[in-house]
Amino acid sequence: MPQRQGRIRIHGHGEVEVALVEEYLADLKHAYESLLVFESVMDGFKRVSREFPFPVYPGLMYGWPLGPRRAVRYVRDWPPTADEVSSLVPHSEQLILSAVRLSSPGFWEFLGKINPLEVIRQYLNDRHERRKDREYRESAEERRLRLENIKLENEAIAGRVRIAKELGATDKDLAPLLNELVNKPLLALDRHQDKDIIEHAEIDNDQDRNER
Repeated sequence: MPQRQGRIRIHGHGEVEVALVEEYLADLKHAYESLLVFESVMDGFKRVSREFPFPVYPGLMYGWPLGPRRAVRYVRDWPPTADEVSSLVPHSEQLILSAVRLSSPGFWEFLGKINPLEVIRQYLNDRHERRKDREYRESAEERRLRLENIKLENEAIAGRVRIAKELGATDKDLAPLLNELVNKPLLALDRHQDKDIIEHAEIDNDQDRNER
């Protein structure tokens, strides 16, 4: 089933150096695209499993399938670069900047596919709530557990992982995909919250609004 279109509003502050804005937009774009590609890979495994057992390709260095919806493409080296990930995102699914208010407080508003936007919203809000305690310092283990909880709570990720495991995938098989296409891109957003460029986020589902 095609994903619905969504709108995310990420609250933040104005009067930010241009270089920091460039880094923020690049990291947000990469997180969004990586999550889209992760879903595509998982969906691709489901399709090819009808003919081949999982995993179809046992080694990342020898060609891991990063599949657009109607084809299977390969990355010869792992991890894929941001440009390689971006090349796998159809034009119709790219992240669109739809509105900006550069006051303090202000916001950044983007259009895109609902599933990756919801993961980003959940991640930013979870971390924003924790940062309200100025004494809070997150250890590496706490950060890992927070990511695991978000992945378990989000059906777009959890459902696909569950299906992959039903097809024979192990945690070891899935770890490179989860680390490079989910964990690291989301963690890259931390620095922008730490610099108060962004704070929390909210989702406006365009389809739900149109059906009212």
